[in-house]
Amino acid sequence: MITGKMVKIRFRRHFPDQKQWVFMGKVLEFTENWVTVEGKAIVLFKGRPEPVDIDKEPRILMVPRGNIAHIRLLPDDFDITKIKTSIKGLRTYVKVPNAPDTSIGE
Repeated sequence: MITGKMVKIRFRRHFPDQKQWVFMGKVLEFTENWVTVEGKAIVLFKGRPEPVDIDKEPRILMVPRGNIAHIRLLPDDFDITKIKTSIKGLRTYVKVPNAPDTSIGE
């Protein structure tokens, strides 16, 4: 399926004040109940001078599929060591070379 592909995973928000959190990286395993991804987390903080916090080092994360709001496939050459963000209007995006930028804010 998507094993070996680069993805952006947006997590479900269970209450309105919960921080917006996405994880970008390569899928190591995709099962009926879990997705294992190696990559970096990105957390969005509204109202801060620097609203985006990106992990410094890659890590492996096992995500229950029930906690995933959606998954977007990224180009296979997407480099998680060079994540760049931009703000357009009220939304924050990650720049994706050779593809449309992907939103990390709602």
